[in-house]
Amino acid sequence: MIRSIALLVAFLGILSSAASGETFTIATYNLNWGNRRGDQILDAVSEADADLICFQETTPVSETFLKERLAKTYPHFHSVGHQGKYLGERFVFASKTSLANTRYVGPATGLFGFFSASIPIAGESVHIVNVHLTPFQVQRGGGITDAMTAVSATEQIHSSEVTAIIQSLDIKKPTIVIGDFNSLSSFNAPNRLVELGFIDSFASVITDADTHPTWHWPTRPLPLALRIDYIFHTPHFETIKSEIIKRDGSDHSLVVSELRRTDVGDAR
Repeated sequence: MIRSIALLVAFLGILSSAASGETFTIATYNLNWGNRRGDQILDAVSEADADLICFQETTPVSETFLKERLAKTYPHFHSVGHQGKYLGERFVFASKTSLANTRYVGPATGLFGFFSASIPIAGESVHIVNVHLTPFQVQRGGGITDAMTAVSATEQIHSSEVTAIIQSLDIKKPTIVIGDFNSLSSFNAPNRLVELGFIDSFASVITDADTHPTWHWPTRPLPLALRIDYIFHTPHFETIKSEIIKRDGSDHSLVVSELRRTDVGDAR
């Protein structure tokens, strides 16, 4: 009897420790390079209240705006781009705590490359990779055949892009790959990460995740609405909660997840 009580107390202690464990909140937000609704961006960022926000499709103008408006909450602001060839090519990390090892990798294939950094979470360095994969290029007025050809061509590009990202990772260590994948969850790039053991954060806590779009476009006769923005993490974390925050201005919504460190990934 005494042994049973001791085991129960120990079990409750483990639960209490896990419940009180340190959490970390991270968000991804593609701003759309043509976005002029700075008020809407700030409102979404305020609601998310993330520790780290990974932006895509920023411009020098929007970066100046964000850096000034977010300076008190996110004093650690890092922006980068390729060669100014594309309006949607830039990335930003906006963080409440300092980042290390910021590194931009230009595109070997595709358009944008990716931006990575490390951040301390629960006393441990975590690798963050901010990605923006090549968008599908579908010609206006084209038919189904043209659309399928474009999808196939873009899938090949995504395969090369995600290979470059994976080659930069050490998945034995805590890692988060986050951003605009321009890809359905069943397509090449998300699948490659899942095959490596990454967890789709939003889908891990939301039933029928793909019925919750993160991107909208006013096509005719019906608008397109798809889930193409993701937060993938290694099993070193579990997702406590995740949500999509929609505002006007960008064709994308902000996606935010609260994560908690686990010891599962340490057994890899």
